[in-house]
Amino acid sequence: MKKWFAFILTAALAVAALAACSPTAEQTQTAAGDSQTAETPEIPMTTGGASDKVPDPNVDPVAIISVYHGSDVEDAIVQSMDSMSTDQMDAQELVDKLVEYGVLTAGTEVLSFTVEGEGEDAAGTLDLNQAVSEEGCPDEMFLTEIGNTFIENYQLSTLKLLVNGANYSGDQIQQGDGDVLEYRDDYSSIGA
Repeated sequence: MKKWFAFILTAALAVAALAACSPTAEQTQTAAGDSQTAETPEIPMTTGGASDKVPDPNVDPVAIISVYHGSDVEDAIVQSMDSMSTDQMDAQELVDKLVEYGVLTAGTEVLSFTVEGEGEDAAGTLDLNQAVSEEGCPDEMFLTEIGNTFIENYQLSTLKLLVNGANYSGDQIQQGDGDVLEYRDDYSSIGA
């Protein structure tokens, strides 16, 4: 008798639990109505590939350049990406970018720029009418800013800097005939 009573009680509790947890007919209809009225945002299908990023045919091509200059926050050299007005490298326009970034003083002009050799042997000679630091930084920092900017953008191995046809002579550095600038990987620690 006790087993019979326990069985009946368990069955009654199971039926009550199922009845309490199952949705009613009214709730089912309301849920179905809500799903029909809810608006789903329309997401355009894309492939995510290069075909979605078609360049504007009306824009003239430009050369992307690196400009090395003093940081506004700390006394160190930073690299910034910029662009030229055309897709051709131009030494005067690169010097103008150095003026724009505060490396060289206004009025700095390229008297001549030549590249001898190719590839790993490419050596440039840059002759400026003046070479004065607008930032007032030490010579090592100033020469690294000019050297890295020209060496990277023209893919040179070395750069000889002349001022009015003579070797560069600053407050701390006086270059001789054989002195050239090389790319400095440690540029961010110079001046810091």
